[in-house]
Amino acid sequence: MQRAILICGPTASGKTDYAHNLAQKNNGSIINIDSMQIYKQIPIITASPSEKYKSELPYHLYNFLDIQEEFSVVKYVNTAVKVIREESNKGKLPIIIGGSGLYINALLYGYNEIPVILPEIRKSVRELQASMSNQKFFDGLKKIDASVEGKLLPSDTQRIIRAYEVCIQTGKSIFAWQQQDNIIPLPEFKFEVIFLWPERSLLHKNCNDRVVQMFHGGAVEEITQLLENFKGVSDSALKAVGTREIISYLKNEINLLEAIKISQDKTRQYAKRQITWFKNQIKEKKIIQYSSKEKFLKLL
Repeated sequence: MQRAILICGPTASGKTDYAHNLAQKNNGSIINIDSMQIYKQIPIITASPSEKYKSELPYHLYNFLDIQEEFSVVKYVNTAVKVIREESNKGKLPIIIGGSGLYINALLYGYNEIPVILPEIRKSVRELQASMSNQKFFDGLKKIDASVEGKLLPSDTQRIIRAYEVCIQTGKSIFAWQQQDNIIPLPEFKFEVIFLWPERSLLHKNCNDRVVQMFHGGAVEEITQLLENFKGVSDSALKAVGTREIISYLKNEINLLEAIKISQDKTRQYAKRQITWFKNQIKEKKIIQYSSKEKFLKLL
């Protein structure tokens, strides 16, 4: 059985520093499992690893995808599996790091191979959703897939869009696909999962500090260039916390302090959701808790 380590935790918990230190001491290669850090044009707003870190160790699947391209869980897993096997065959310890629950769940426990949605279907469904209220769109979904009743809510925008796309393309409910046996991507690997869990007040401070550093460290300029150079940005890329707030600031809808404050609030809320997910969804894991920056540095 081959070995790999997966380091997860909420945003701003110190995953990158911890993983880099671990890789230095264990002949490791770092492999990204964060759904936002895959995009090449937004390394600052997504807090991607520094160029210094990347020059010291092998880093994979960071900032490689064009911002206009959509990515999926299945695409990620297929790409990551190849890299993990290659690095392990070189004698390297694969150290997978990130906070995207869906990607982590698929890599650890498997996924259902729902067919890739055709671009024209994806476009038409999203245009339909944008033209009406969430409730009306949800009612339309129930007409073609009655099984979503009680499983999804009108407010579950992305999940409803996904369910609509799958039903239109395949003629089957997304839940019928999900009931099939999972494809296990790396059955020959034993994953050791490490969950970094900072104390609440420390995590909140880290989240607030990170947003300030991003805004004053080039994130505004990054998003400005994005809007100037690209006519369309994928829905996935816009999920990066702070992106929409910077766009609102650039449109003079809010001032810079408001943009920072809203982004800080959203970052803390996102961190809270991540903690809940990791606590409940990953059963076998080593939990590392710490209450101060000093205690975290001792871990390193």
